[in-house]
Amino acid sequence: MTSINKKEFLLKELHGILENLDSEKEANFGLMTPQHMVEHLTWTIKATAKKHEGDRENPPNKKQLGFQKFIEKGAVLKHYPSDKTKADLPPLKYDSLKEAISKLPEAIQRFYDFWDSNKEHVPYASFMGEMSFENLELFHFMHFRFHLWQFGLIQEYP
Repeated sequence: MTSINKKEFLLKELHGILENLDSEKEANFGLMTPQHMVEHLTWTIKATAKKHEGDRENPPNKKQLGFQKFIEKGAVLKHYPSDKTKADLPPLKYDSLKEAISKLPEAIQRFYDFWDSNKEHVPYASFMGEMSFENLELFHFMHFRFHLWQFGLIQEYP
């Protein structure tokens, strides 16, 4: 993969790519519908645009160390089939795919605005442990590209 500016991709290029997504498009793998995918990405990036308070495990637990190793290796996601069905998908939040897509740029901007205003904050979540902003940005970049690839919106992943 050529070197891509993560922030520019997420803030400027992504929306144009998603505009080509049809609500009836079948995923190449996995259960999500296009709208589920967009809402999933919106929720994920919003979850890392706020401070998480509470106890931090020190040293990190095995799951957190595994996630951090995953990030260090480039955060390349893989699809793992499961026993879940479409009935297990969460209810949709928005009335349409178009509306869901329209909410994503605001969530991405909120992520960058939060980190621009909180440079000293050390992100933490129970599944990932403590992370740097750079590692969170890498995770989101790779996560978004994985799902774009899932729906054939980009040809290469990673």
